[in-house]
Amino acid sequence: MTKINVALLFGGGPPGPLGHDMSVEFARSVYEALDRKQYNPILVAVASDGNWWLQENTNGFPLRPGSSSAQLILLPAGRGKALVHRHDENNSTCNVDVAFPISPYACTGLLEIARVPFVGSRLPAPAICGDKQILKRILRDAGLPIARSLVLTTKEEVKFQFAQEALGSPSLFVKPATLYNSMGVSKVTCETEFEAAVDLAFRYDSKVLVEEYVQARELECAVLPDIDQPSKLLCSWPSEIIPDEHAFYTAQAKLDEKGVVLKTKAELDDAEADRVRSLSCEAFRVIGCEAMARVDFFMRPNAELLINEVGVYPALGPSSAFPRMMKESGIPYKVLIQRLLEDAIKRSERAKIPMT
Repeated sequence: MTKINVALLFGGGPPGPLGHDMSVEFARSVYEALDRKQYNPILVAVASDGNWWLQENTNGFPLRPGSSSAQLILLPAGRGKALVHRHDENNSTCNVDVAFPISPYACTGLLEIARVPFVGSRLPAPAICGDKQILKRILRDAGLPIARSLVLTTKEEVKFQFAQEALGSPSLFVKPATLYNSMGVSKVTCETEFEAAVDLAFRYDSKVLVEEYVQARELECAVLPDIDQPSKLLCSWPSEIIPDEHAFYTAQAKLDEKGVVLKTKAELDDAEADRVRSLSCEAFRVIGCEAMARVDFFMRPNAELLINEVGVYPALGPSSAFPRMMKESGIPYKVLIQRLLEDAIKRSERAKIPMT
């Protein structure tokens, strides 16, 4: 049987444990889960400057991926044909049958231009979910529940008291609009904290969201389409994030094993769980997601639900929320990885069918 060449794309984004390093660790888990009888992994480290470095001559997953002597360059409309460019000009070609981007900074547009099957949603879903303001507008216009928010494009646009009154909330959250993993997010209760939080958020982004503080439980759902019937969605039982030593699910809490508890099966009655699942599927369809998504919620004490975020590239380490919810739904980690690859190939095959 001819093996399928899988390009694992990892790295990219900002350095540090919540950026590049996390992507590398997730890639290592996917690499180890691949069935070597069926798949041949091609390891590609994406540098912070955007270059793709082919990791050659490795006995397993590279411990310290980075620049190498060869760059991988996918050819536009090449359907997987790629140039391997070497400094000594001893260039060659290879073929990528399917790509597996493992990063919030996934190269979705480039993969679409190259016409390579890939794991994850096609545009515009990743772009929509990558901008919290745009995501909230689309969800709101579709009639789905979200928290109230304001958008800042300059530091001086809004004062703390005005934001409090406009959002009907004594405490507020300030966050960069396009960053992930809670980086640059602050909870504020006074003018001084607000100004510092806005300054911090603008260091990361040119657009900042100010949101009402929602006293609520934090829930998540994992959504996975059927490979043969994409309109049929598998939605997990919701999980719950319970901050312990942190005021909310901060970037630091995501690095602190003792700072947060992830309860894979949240304590909800069937009706509550069904409402979370139903809204998860609605959000998935409204955004135009494919392949997979994690939908995050707030549940107020009166059981009112608000959609917080939709992630089309959820963390894919074995102990991450999405794989854990899928395992609880009867899909173990290795099966999940296999299914995501099969889905990517099937979607590509359907896209080639001519319209009549």
